[in-house]
Amino acid sequence: MAYHKRASSFREAAVCYIMIGIGAVIAAFAVEDFLAPNDIFDGGIVGVSMIAANFSGIKLSILTWLLNVPFLFLGWKRRGLHFVARSIYAMTVFASAVGYFETTPHVTDEHLLAVTFGGLILGVGVGIVLRYGGCLDGTEIVASLLSPKLHLSIGRQILFFNIFLYIIIGVLYGWDQGLYSILTYVLVSIVMTRVEEGFDAQRACLIFTHDDVQAIKDRIYTELGRTCTEWNTEGYIGGQNKALYVVISQYELRQIREILNDFNCFATISGIDEIIGRNVKITLL
Repeated sequence: MAYHKRASSFREAAVCYIMIGIGAVIAAFAVEDFLAPNDIFDGGIVGVSMIAANFSGIKLSILTWLLNVPFLFLGWKRRGLHFVARSIYAMTVFASAVGYFETTPHVTDEHLLAVTFGGLILGVGVGIVLRYGGCLDGTEIVASLLSPKLHLSIGRQILFFNIFLYIIIGVLYGWDQGLYSILTYVLVSIVMTRVEEGFDAQRACLIFTHDDVQAIKDRIYTELGRTCTEWNTEGYIGGQNKALYVVISQYELRQIREILNDFNCFATISGIDEIIGRNVKITLL
């Protein structure tokens, strides 16, 4: 049993590192062959590295590593050894891939195409890295350390930092480049979030009913292949009833509606940020 657990753990770790490496290479391709040649900037430390590379003449591949990695050691105690190891690996692969793509011709000189496809590809790459437990930007680490002192959420700190960064970009490179960079950042954020959460996002369905509970459970299991958790509840007016809880994918919403329309019941459906456990159906990508 212990051997199988170690083997399973090793496979999971190997998959994580493989996917983090793939995500880092995808992100480097977007930065070096779409964004950087057109003076369109990413946010965070990568964006700072892009500006510094333009003014210092130091290669972007070197700066992204030098400016990012030290922040990880600051957050060692807060985020743990495994996170630091995965993130150093991600940043090293990213920097190496940027160095390689520096030698390849960039894809387009058209700014709108660079923003659109660069943002999409970068969002996919960063989302994959985050989904498998890595990190490409030290801004999040700094924000997590400052959050208790500044009494600001991590997300708000990163937003304020990037707003300040894009103002600097607008002053240095012109407001068109600043606005292009903001548009890229928005696009990256949307795609990154979708990839990190998964395209087959899960939904929680909570059902209250007086009807034949077994019939509802049978329909859900037969048509969706999902099992329900059941418990007794009591309404203020309706009295004794039953509650069912089931996790479904967003693509099964129509089917669950059709099933519940055949019964006298009340249901709420909400999003799920994360599912932890082995006995659940989860789509990785």
